[in-house]
Amino acid sequence: MSDRHTDEPRIPAAESAPWWGGTGPVGGIVLILLGVGAAAALFLTGHAAPDTYPNLYGAAKVVAVGLVVAGTGLLAKRRRTRETCDAARPDEER
Repeated sequence: MSDRHTDEPRIPAAESAPWWGGTGPVGGIVLILLGVGAAAALFLTGHAAPDTYPNLYGAAKVVAVGLVVAGTGLLAKRRRTRETCDAARPDEER
């Protein structure tokens, strides 16, 4: 027998989606611009010395996540558009 009581409220499980999962293509573009801006700021201010390579690496990761988010969002949008167009055509044209 278990020590737990069945009338205790359940604690909801943590959400398994990443923080950037729901941002869509616009959020991806914002992340790309943010990462490129951070890298440009490091280069223009002269902080691109070898001791700041971890900061450049972080900016590159932000750009990479932005590229993935924007790309998958645009592909999903294209797929939805194609399915809508296919559904609007008569059966003999398919």
